[in-house]
Amino acid sequence: MEETEKYRCGVEITLNLTGGKWKGLILWPLCQKTLRFSQLRRRIGGITQKMLTQQLRVLEQDGLVNRQVLPEVPPKVEYSLT
Repeated sequence: MEETEKYRCGVEITLNLTGGKWKGLILWPLCQKTLRFSQLRRRIGGITQKMLTQQLRVLEQDGLVNRQVLPEVPPKVEYSLT
């Protein structure tokens, strides 16, 4: 069975990709503009660094968030919606 065949409709796919306590809260500020990790963490509030890192990795793997590492010292990482 293909990946898309296990879902009955688009809403089910959307809820699977964006469901949970933190994903919506992460995606909302990224709708407004590109943010660095620390900016995103301050805007969300109440999320640990570890949880934000984990959720951003999942969102990046799912193709919802773009992670861009800028060649600076110290390294600068920006997150945006795809």
